[in-house]
Amino acid sequence: MWVVATSGDVGIRCVFGTAQKEAISDRYTWFSPGGGPEARLVPGVGDRLTRIASADGAWSFDLREGDYTAVIRAQREIAHSEDGRLLSVSWVPQGAPEGSEPIRALARVQRRPVATYVWSFVWLALELVLFGIGLVVSWRRPNDRAARVFFWLCVVTVGAYMGGYHWSEIVINRPLIFAFPAMAMLVPIVTLHFYLVFPRPNPLMLLHRRRVLAGLYGVPAACLVVLWATMMWLSITSPAGGAAPMPSDEAARRMAAQGVIKWVALGYVAYSVVIFALCIASLIFSDRRARNRAERNQVRWILLASIVSSALIAYLLLLTVEDTAVLGVDSAAWPMYLVSLLYTSAYAVSITRYKLMQAEEIFNRSVRYLLVSVGLGLLYSLLLVVGAFAALITLQDDQTSREATVVTVTALVCLVLSGAVRRRFEQAIDRRFFREKYKFDQAMRKMSQAVDRLVDRGTLGRRLLEAAAEVLGLDWGTIYLREAPGRPLSVVASLGPEPDQAKLPEDSPIVRRLRSRPTIRLPGSMSRSSHDPVADALIALGGEVAAALSSDGDLAGVLVLGPKRNGMPYDDEELVFLAALASVAVLAIHSASIHRTLEELNRELRDKVEKIAEQQRRILVLQDQLMGGHGSSASPASGAAAGSGSEAGARVDDPSRLVGPPAPSTDPEALERIRGSSPPMRRVLDTVRKAAASPSAVLILGESGTGKELLAEAIHAASPRASRPFVKVHCAALAPGLLESELFGHVRGAFTGADRDRVGRFQQADGGTLLLDEIGDVSPEVQTKLLRVLQTKTFERVGSSQPITVDVRIVAATHRDLPAMIRAGRFREDLYYRLNVISIVAPPLRDRREDIFELAVTFLRRYSERSGKPISRLEDDAIEALTAYHWPGNVRELENVIERAVVLAEGSSISRADLPAELSSPRLRRLPSSSRSRRGRPKRPVPPSGWDSPPIASSDSDLDLDTFERHQLRDALTEARGNKSEAARLLGLPRSTLVSKLKKHGLMTIEDGQES
Repeated sequence: MWVVATSGDVGIRCVFGTAQKEAISDRYTWFSPGGGPEARLVPGVGDRLTRIASADGAWSFDLREGDYTAVIRAQREIAHSEDGRLLSVSWVPQGAPEGSEPIRALARVQRRPVATYVWSFVWLALELVLFGIGLVVSWRRPNDRAARVFFWLCVVTVGAYMGGYHWSEIVINRPLIFAFPAMAMLVPIVTLHFYLVFPRPNPLMLLHRRRVLAGLYGVPAACLVVLWATMMWLSITSPAGGAAPMPSDEAARRMAAQGVIKWVALGYVAYSVVIFALCIASLIFSDRRARNRAERNQVRWILLASIVSSALIAYLLLLTVEDTAVLGVDSAAWPMYLVSLLYTSAYAVSITRYKLMQAEEIFNRSVRYLLVSVGLGLLYSLLLVVGAFAALITLQDDQTSREATVVTVTALVCLVLSGAVRRRFEQAIDRRFFREKYKFDQAMRKMSQAVDRLVDRGTLGRRLLEAAAEVLGLDWGTIYLREAPGRPLSVVASLGPEPDQAKLPEDSPIVRRLRSRPTIRLPGSMSRSSHDPVADALIALGGEVAAALSSDGDLAGVLVLGPKRNGMPYDDEELVFLAALASVAVLAIHSASIHRTLEELNRELRDKVEKIAEQQRRILVLQDQLMGGHGSSASPASGAAAGSGSEAGARVDDPSRLVGPPAPSTDPEALERIRGSSPPMRRVLDTVRKAAASPSAVLILGESGTGKELLAEAIHAASPRASRPFVKVHCAALAPGLLESELFGHVRGAFTGADRDRVGRFQQADGGTLLLDEIGDVSPEVQTKLLRVLQTKTFERVGSSQPITVDVRIVAATHRDLPAMIRAGRFREDLYYRLNVISIVAPPLRDRREDIFELAVTFLRRYSERSGKPISRLEDDAIEALTAYHWPGNVRELENVIERAVVLAEGSSISRADLPAELSSPRLRRLPSSSRSRRGRPKRPVPPSGWDSPPIASSDSDLDLDTFERHQLRDALTEARGNKSEAARLLGLPRSTLVSKLKKHGLMTIEDGQES
């Protein structure tokens, strides 16, 4: 560039001859000797120069036709001339007849215009950046062949371009004219050499490296020897000054030598076209063999530049076919300028975006950030200085104060706006170069939330992978953690497909390497050694980077991450981010481990406390038994109070037995006889105590066997009506016609068989309490009459029109879901609200497991005394079995189990072996009241919706329970061979309840068919 900028010039452009090949620019001064500077006279394109001489006669050159050597010597003298010197130039116009008189003009020597080489300077600055990168990379990685070839590619590209674009200046400089052909010939060869080793060696280079290199560099070496030898001979034999005429034979030899140079150069141009085609083929082959997206993008950008350049090169070849001298003309060099610019841009994009040559390892993000920040800072300062000078010049002119104020305010506004723009640029640069820093807070928030919630290690691992994936932009990762000291690392969480290797042994190369450094990454393809066990292990796992999770100097886990979505390799800043993320993750995992240990200890302590509380409660129960609080002389009533449910009266087929004996006088201790100290029973008893003092109707809901009748007796015994009758009616045990007669009575002759008057249950319970058990099974006709009695307290006996007024408190009980029956139209809504003044839900036994031991001890004493056996205790394994069982038949089933165990026991205690088999291994056939899903674990241990909550729409869980109940009824009938009584015994239900359930599910036809 210095030679171009400082050499003298008059605009003469000749290539391989004496003809002018380019129009002389108006920037050069040419004029006629007689007309002065205003009379411009210049040779045209194609005119043949005949003589170039100094106007003062210091030197002169007579130019034979085609003597390009003489032209070079003349231009060399012009280049060394001072500015303003006049030259005399003679030429013969193109097409003039032989022997025509030459035209003569004067030309003034001057330096080349800046516009002719400014773009070359811009290109050189960009190319020098690539040159510097190649130099540093090859210096830092001397064993990297691709880096060395890339450096020499930058060297020969710079020299070849400068020589080709400024041929007329280079050709007159002896050192440069000898160096330029070497660089021009080596550009296509070194380019192909680079493509054969980038991004990984071509198979030809691996198998036949020496032969390939010999073939590549042999041809240019031979051509270069010929060119240099010919040029040296011409230089040595050239006469000095050009004053003496050259002999004809000597001139012929020189012309032949120039022809050799010309045709060797043109032949090598054709050879370069073949090499360029091989370059494109090599790039296509490398694109198909690329192992990751980064390599593929590097190759594709260069391939794109090559494909676009092929059109420009083809255009230049067409011009060369028309005129071979076009290769040395400045105006025809623009295609090569664009080709060089395309390749420079492709290399720049590949280096900056896709880590070509792994330059980021040397010119890391911090260095690039510094360079960009300094460059933009200098540009900002320059703009401020220019703006300040412009404002100062404006203020120095003759202006009014108003105009000066406008200029000042404008300058201040521009200054403020420029500051805001500068801050925005700084933020944009920070986000561009350190975008991980802005995402690090988000990743840390995720990990902090995981730590605050003290989640398990697997969840923490997933949070860690999600944070890394969001910041780095990847789709695959896995984390290995050590379960216990001395155990291998195993997978606890993964992102994307599960890894093939579920465990990392201690002798794994990755584990060994991470013990000495926090992170490792897969080296680039050009810097990877042939035998690297760590790289092979990472590739086998499918990862590109691994980070150590170390705690107290010990490797607690390994984080392995796969390739990023953009195909870029991991840079140093990203490895620092992973190391920081791993440090936080180790603390979170350690906290999770401590939390898990504390939970386990807390669970063990809670179990022990529960066992101690259970033992204390058992001791209190036994002490109560020993003190005679409920002695062996317990009456039948007290036995019912023990929790049997006293619904055995429902099993009586004789309606006359439905009337119980008159209740005793007020019994304030009636509630004390009900066994149970669990929270559900305490709440029920509290409601019973409050309801007893009121005359309002009471509706008792609950499953069969939960003691609904017992609660009704307790309400009556604790109420002011305790001295009056307590009458019970099991509505499901009577047909609708008989039930009406039983409730209201009949007169003689009311129907066939009515041979005398009969008092109904309402009239018998006058002044007392009437229990309507299984009120849900009452027919619609009877429901209407019951509603009238509840409203008016009057009724007529069957067959009579005489009204009877009674004072009866109604207590109703049912195991059905009355709100659901109301929605189905099977129960009157107004009757439901008349009965449901005070609602009490008898909890199932599974919801009051704390009472199982107390009930079991009470039943044990009762039946051991009744059978005369000295059985005094329950063994621990029996208590555990009783407590763990789900009790679909509730308290009644528990009573039956204890009675059976007492009968079968042979010692002084009841063990697990004395209990039924289903208590040890529960059978699949259980009622839905056990809250079990079909052939599965308990589904939802809650009472029916109508018992403790407002009516709700049927859910999928209710449908599953109904399906399960229907299945259990079928199983029971099949096992009992159609015997309803046996099926009811197997299910722990009254026969009447079984019949009701069969009707509910439409199974009576199946049952009848089995009976037949």
